[in-house]
Amino acid sequence: MAIKTMSASTGGDSKFSAGWHEMKINKAEYGVWESGDTTKNYIDLWFEDYPDNTNLRIYEAVNKTTNEEFKIANVFKYANAGILGLLKDPTGKKPIIQFDDEASGLVGNKLNVYFYKEKKTGKGYTRLFDDIAPTSFVGEHISFDESQVNAIKSGVEARFAKVEARNGSAPAESSDEDMPF
Repeated sequence: MAIKTMSASTGGDSKFSAGWHEMKINKAEYGVWESGDTTKNYIDLWFEDYPDNTNLRIYEAVNKTTNEEFKIANVFKYANAGILGLLKDPTGKKPIIQFDDEASGLVGNKLNVYFYKEKKTGKGYTRLFDDIAPTSFVGEHISFDESQVNAIKSGVEARFAKVEARNGSAPAESSDEDMPF
């Protein structure tokens, strides 16, 4: 008999496994997606310890009632990046976050990102869902505790399941070839 060694890993901790991953942003850039007469702004995020092709593209989305862009704004809110202060809204009901949306301000900050295995190609590639969640933090102007983070994660998972059920597979929105909607 010989003495041998083997990995103690169970295989469940891969940095590309499906589920939530806390990731540190190491690069962020704005861009514009164009198709015919249609344009859509987006922000691309790259992450520490991941290859450049593991980027997350988040397209702008506007609330039809308030006309406020919220999807890219949530990146700054959830990453606690560029937050300058809280202002009172005209009704006095809820505070408004004032922030600097310079992409470079995201670098070094963390987000929770949901990974999934896409079914579109049949090859099971790992993709990043474009809804994100904050990490738990206490900031100067805003904070998220663990229960708030978990509630946001649950909402993201519900949206992912809804998109997956509707499309047969969640969109691989971090790809340059896919449409944003």
